[in-house]
Amino acid sequence: MRGNIKEIIINEFKRNRLTYNDHLGEILELYANLLITENKKYNLTSITSFEDIVNKHFIDSILGFEKFKGKTNKVSSLVLMDIGTGAGFPGVPLVLYDQLCNEGKGIKKVHLVDSNKKKTEFLFLICDILKDSINKNLISIHNNRLESLQLTTQLDLFLSRATGSINKVIDHLAEFLAKNKRSNNTAFLLYYGGAKFEHLKDGYNSKGKIESGKRVEFDVSSKIIEEFEFSIENYKRVNVLYSLSPKI
Repeated sequence: MRGNIKEIIINEFKRNRLTYNDHLGEILELYANLLITENKKYNLTSITSFEDIVNKHFIDSILGFEKFKGKTNKVSSLVLMDIGTGAGFPGVPLVLYDQLCNEGKGIKKVHLVDSNKKKTEFLFLICDILKDSINKNLISIHNNRLESLQLTTQLDLFLSRATGSINKVIDHLAEFLAKNKRSNNTAFLLYYGGAKFEHLKDGYNSKGKIESGKRVEFDVSSKIIEEFEFSIENYKRVNVLYSLSPKI
């Protein structure tokens, strides 16, 4: 089974019309093997076959962002935050793909956020292995809950994939924005929704608490980027761009 992983990667990249090169293939093969061997130790994922790792983790992560880029003008040098990244999805494949297939034009940096210590330990492990292939400064790892995280750096786009209820993600993001004094500008969240994804109701607003105890309210709006199927199994995905604007 392990001997077929490179062939699976090549075939699925071709099937989904993604750029492929051998350097990327070698790194993703290493990533997949490490994910499987370390899974018992870190409890990283329930997805453990090579086919599913390639499709449900690697292809899904990259394709969702490529769909976004295809529908959005001037997507370049973005600083991303991957909320609830787990074993590094979608953030790590995005950086790898951008660096090795896009000359690093799209992504300036990715912040990986997860509250599970074992999963962030795995992230440090995989990033240490990747340091000879990509600049280690491209990735920052945060073992913290989003709503408790203090971060002063620029952030252009938030990502969320397989992190549960969209309502909770939005509410935690609002808390982060308020706490980090980012309530003056609109924030954008690219959400990777599954086949049974339910949108937020129109008019939804979310509140974030600042140090004084005051609540900052955000109006939330959404735009479907694309609904699509991918891989031989026709997995369904709905990519939605949420906007959180401070309520006037």
